[in-house]
Amino acid sequence: MRRCCRIGIPLLVLLAAMVVGLMQFLQQPVYAEKAVRKLVEIGGIPDTVWKHLRVVDESAWSEIATKLNLGIAESYMQGKIDLDPLPFFLTLLNGTVLGTRRKEEGGALLGMIVKVLHLPNDFMAMAMNMQTRDKSTRVTKQHYDAGNDLYEVMLGPSMSYTCAYWKDADSLDQAQKNKFDLIFRKLESSPGMKVADLGMGWGTAAAYMHEHGQLDVTGVSLSEQQVLWAKEHLSKPGLQFVFQDYRDHCEDPKHQGTYDRVYSIGMLEHVGYKNLRPFFECVKQLLKPNGLAVIHTIGEPDFVPASDPFLDKYIFPGAVIPALSTVMPAIEDLFILEDFQNFGHDYSKTLAAWSENSKKFFKDNPKAYTLEFQRMWDYYLRMCEALFALRINQLWHFVLSPRPAMRERIQRQL
Repeated sequence: MRRCCRIGIPLLVLLAAMVVGLMQFLQQPVYAEKAVRKLVEIGGIPDTVWKHLRVVDESAWSEIATKLNLGIAESYMQGKIDLDPLPFFLTLLNGTVLGTRRKEEGGALLGMIVKVLHLPNDFMAMAMNMQTRDKSTRVTKQHYDAGNDLYEVMLGPSMSYTCAYWKDADSLDQAQKNKFDLIFRKLESSPGMKVADLGMGWGTAAAYMHEHGQLDVTGVSLSEQQVLWAKEHLSKPGLQFVFQDYRDHCEDPKHQGTYDRVYSIGMLEHVGYKNLRPFFECVKQLLKPNGLAVIHTIGEPDFVPASDPFLDKYIFPGAVIPALSTVMPAIEDLFILEDFQNFGHDYSKTLAAWSENSKKFFKDNPKAYTLEFQRMWDYYLRMCEALFALRINQLWHFVLSPRPAMRERIQRQL
């Protein structure tokens, strides 16, 4: 064992030195450009990708070569490249080993390069719990508490910042109401039932449940701004909003076993794979034995320990999209999986609508946010639109009954 350690440490030091040397080499734009163009070739990415990305500052090549997606994003934000994000990502990811064919033969070399460059993020995520109580406030303070002016225009009347359900819908607002209604129907509630909304957003889903089902709904969120907005616009008897970590809500004995229904829309992505089991234990703690839960979450077809470095740095710090391989063991002996649905392609339409609304906001309010922020926002929305359009990312609904079973079945809702 000691001999293995003595051999292993020098190898790690050598590997680290090689990576540092490579990074220094790639600081020279001429070599960085050659490396990037070679990666495009290895990845089977069409040459037409260059129609959508034009380098105007040669230092961008080094940023791209050493930081990959983060380097492209920051170069775009800083004006070092001209970029049309949506066609760029569709070309980059469609039918390539970097995107839709990333698990197929031929992607090993490129996959190894990506893993090496993502190693610091992945190592931290594997070594530490990045979604503890203290760390969980990062995303709410940086993203959700950034200001409601942009969100009110981008999201529209629904103020719903999660995937809409576009079945029989021809507008964003109708599609978001469809989503609320779909979850409401899946909850199979009765008037007067007590319901918890974990995550809650701006509280509009809770307001829908309260109004349409005559339900007593409590929204729980770590976003101070969202809770304040919900209290100001929506609070009434039977509809309350609490600024609290969901874990504290679950651990309070006065709440345990008191809810007939629990739902969560777009929060599981912020829980982290190391906390999935405690999250589902929490849901079960809150529910009555004959209760029912609906969980709405983005899904990742392959396990990843950490988010994309661009999204982690600028958009959703600490967020990790769950995979079935991490969700199912967390559910396994706590719940019966009553139903599962995937409507991930609907998120591409939702993101397209948000993108158009955001552009309108920035056009009407050019000084509200810096040009760098506007480019970052455009990059984020268009990148995610491509990921869902190509079915690289998914949108999942889990309908769960606590074990042991207290019902024969549910009525499937679509």
